[in-house]
Amino acid sequence: MCRLLLLLFALLLPGLPAAAQDLIPVQNRAFQVKYAVPPHWTVTHQRTDSVEVLRYHSPEDDARLWVGQLRGRHAALPPARALERLLRHLGATRHEEHRVSSHGLDFLESTGTCFVGGRELRYDARVTTYQGHVLVVYFYATPAVFTTQAPLLHQVLDSLTPLRGK
Repeated sequence: MCRLLLLLFALLLPGLPAAAQDLIPVQNRAFQVKYAVPPHWTVTHQRTDSVEVLRYHSPEDDARLWVGQLRGRHAALPPARALERLLRHLGATRHEEHRVSSHGLDFLESTGTCFVGGRELRYDARVTTYQGHVLVVYFYATPAVFTTQAPLLHQVLDSLTPLRGK
């Protein structure tokens, strides 16, 4: 009976739920992690003196995911300091910080509101030290997308896993 009610409830929902979308796996040997992203998101690579980052964004450009490592003199920053600098750089105004563990990685996480390009956005940022590097995972989206696509966004963030073996 419970399954029947769940099935009926799912059929009444408009479209596919965000969490039901297929994700494609990404293995990043340089960062020694793997994660999953929506297949239709485009990726660009950016390398500066302070960070190397893969930037994924939705076709509508209303959601973005960054996966990166700090470099140069910033590579030795403790995660709390790295997160503080990231939030200041992105104009975070209201935020909460807490610790979260996922797949053996212990993150310092911050969620809240920021301003990018003059637009108010919601974000979720995670920073950790992994294999001697400061790893940064940052997701931001418009408030509407952040709300309606929350299961997908968290599925992407929670997919980050250390690479094992070769």
